[in-house]
Amino acid sequence: MAKITDHIQTHRKRATRTDVAKLAGVSTAVVSYVFNNGPRTVAPATMEKVRRAAAMLNYRPSSTARALRTGRTKTLGIIGNYSTNPYNASIYDNIQASATRRGYTVPFINVRDNPELETVAIDKLIERNVDAIFLSSLRNVVQLRTADLRVSRFVLLDQPHEVPNAKCVSTDLFSSAKTATNHLLNHGYQSVDMLFGGSPEDRTDARIQGWYAAHQDANKLPGRIAYSSFTRKGGYQATLELIDSDHQPEAIFAGSDMEAMGALRALHERGLRIPEDVAIVSFDGTVDSLYTWPQLTTMQQDTDKIAACAMNAALDPDQVPDVQLIKADLVIRHSCGC
Repeated sequence: MAKITDHIQTHRKRATRTDVAKLAGVSTAVVSYVFNNGPRTVAPATMEKVRRAAAMLNYRPSSTARALRTGRTKTLGIIGNYSTNPYNASIYDNIQASATRRGYTVPFINVRDNPELETVAIDKLIERNVDAIFLSSLRNVVQLRTADLRVSRFVLLDQPHEVPNAKCVSTDLFSSAKTATNHLLNHGYQSVDMLFGGSPEDRTDARIQGWYAAHQDANKLPGRIAYSSFTRKGGYQATLELIDSDHQPEAIFAGSDMEAMGALRALHERGLRIPEDVAIVSFDGTVDSLYTWPQLTTMQQDTDKIAACAMNAALDPDQVPDVQLIKADLVIRHSCGC
């Protein structure tokens, strides 16, 4: 043991693979097999001896050398909007936690609802040669540069349709929106207005299509779409527009919990009761939906499963379909009138 202690005390440079091999009494190849999980199998006793020697020397494998050897940087990247929606934060946190457990570093770039910053962020991550990029894009998929999708592996979040050269992971937005709208129509409302955090150019969005399909199946004319942003302010302003129109809303499907919270304020300010005067069902299932009054009936997205599917798409792309759709569950509370 004195020999080991002497070795540690006199070792002042960063420990190398050769140092670990010498202390453990094995070849440098065996050290490499231990820290790279192969390609050859190492006996448990030998593996323990190598790891103990590495710990004594405070050895850390070189990420640069590993990247040159394996073609992987063990780095993933996330591009999104962290501050605008608790749902987004939950997805990103779950992805980062899962990646860390697998030994990956995951830088996050908050583009703050700015498409130009999104383009810059994509370029930066491609320059860093990350193994995959998780992108929750602000833009319609046709606005993405197809050249980028060929250069790096992209996992597009909240994208329910197939995109060439990318993997897509999303809640089943169509069926979820249809379920939410059906719930309100089944209460006897003649039509359901929709708050949507997009533009009129997004009429093919799966949420809009699901909302529309529910009205069709019920043989009822669809309500109005109030376009805003997926924020409290957007929902507030859009709801005021509906209230101040010639036809006061009787039921609202909000495209996000954030919009629904803005809608609640607008309705309260105008003296309208929820759900007695206007019923609301929202979308996301964030923890915030528990603390509104009344509590929001909402479509609960499975953020744990979405993050797990996204990680599988990034690390094992050949083992997963190009599009993975995850079911959302209707959580019934008080805002819908139940």
